[in-house]
Amino acid sequence: DETACGKFLVQRRDAEKVLQHLAANDIAVPVGRTVYTGLLNERGTFESDLTIARLARDRFMIVTGSAQVTRDADWIGRHTPDGAHVTVTDVTAAWTVLSVMGPHSRALLQKVSRADFASEAFPFAAIREVGIGHATVLASRRTYMGELGWELYVPVEFAVTVFETLHEAGAEFGLRDAGYYAVDTLRLEKGYRAWGRELTPDDNPFQAGLGWAVKLD
Repeated sequence: DETACGKFLVQRRDAEKVLQHLAANDIAVPVGRTVYTGLLNERGTFESDLTIARLARDRFMIVTGSAQVTRDADWIGRHTPDGAHVTVTDVTAAWTVLSVMGPHSRALLQKVSRADFASEAFPFAAIREVGIGHATVLASRRTYMGELGWELYVPVEFAVTVFETLHEAGAEFGLRDAGYYAVDTLRLEKGYRAWGRELTPDDNPFQAGLGWAVKLD
């Protein structure tokens, strides 16, 4: 359960332009794709790291860590160019996040949904609307532990039914609940970085081994 992750909707005509200004990576990707990126200060060091999902031509969702929601909102607000046609809305409380991770995650999700979770149809970094049980959710093929898996963004009113649907179907796969400490241990084993620990305003992306997430042009 990664419900505490912060979520912002960035919308309107200049949404892409503003995010290109703020992000170190290139977020001008097709609709239905996600991008991992840092937010860097004038020294080129980290102010945050997050994922940006393109949901429509003029609508993006930022997913950030639970510890930096207020900080990120302030940073984005202060560094959005004057006069930009963009709105940033904190929708953290509207979405539950259930991460389904591990070698049987595809088989489990395929059992509870009519969507196609095969790699050809649902590649890494893709985000899609899918049905699970009685709910429509956003499924993002990313995890914070390095295993195959999906993050499911579930409207809060459907959180219980989606959770129960997954558990009912997951018994045959040995499904188990895991919390933040387990995820944190696994991401360390994978070598994934975390804001406030490996990533701080004293570190730049190249020092952190994240130069691949910087597009200098």
